[in-house]
Amino acid sequence: MAAGYPDTNAISEMLGQAIEAAKEGQRAQEDAAGQTVEKEAANGQVRATATLAGNVTVQIVDPRAIRLGAEVLGEEITKAVNEALTAAREQAGLPGAIDLGGLAEKAEEIQKQSVAQLRSFMTSLTEAHTRVIQSTDDGRDVDEERR
Repeated sequence: MAAGYPDTNAISEMLGQAIEAAKEGQRAQEDAAGQTVEKEAANGQVRATATLAGNVTVQIVDPRAIRLGAEVLGEEITKAVNEALTAAREQAGLPGAIDLGGLAEKAEEIQKQSVAQLRSFMTSLTEAHTRVIQSTDDGRDVDEERR
C-alpha cells in the first residue's frame, strides 16, 4: 500500500483478532457452563444449585422446611437462588450474562462492512489522485506548447 494510505489488511487482521478473542471467550463460557455452585438457606433446609450458564435447581433438603409457610419458604428459596446465581457469576468472572456469540457475529459483520467500505474509499481516493496528477500534467503540456 502506498505511503499515507491506511493498510486495509492490517485493519482486517485487527478486527479478526478481536473476533477470535470473543470466540475464545464464548468457548470458555460454554466450557464453564457445566460447573455448578450450591447455596443453602433456611438453616440448610433449602438448597439451590446454579450452573454458570444460569440454570437453577432447588431442593427442599429437610421436609420440615414446608412448615415455614409458603411466604417464608418462598423468600428462603429466592434467597438461595439469588445467592447461587451471584456466586456462579462471580466464579465465572462475569458481571452478568454476556452474549459472546452475538458479539462475535456483530464484530464479523462490522469487519466485512468496514473493509469493503475502506477498500471502496481507497479506490475512489486513488482514482481522484490519479485524475489530479493527469490534470496537472495536462496543464503543464499546455503551458509548454504556448512557450
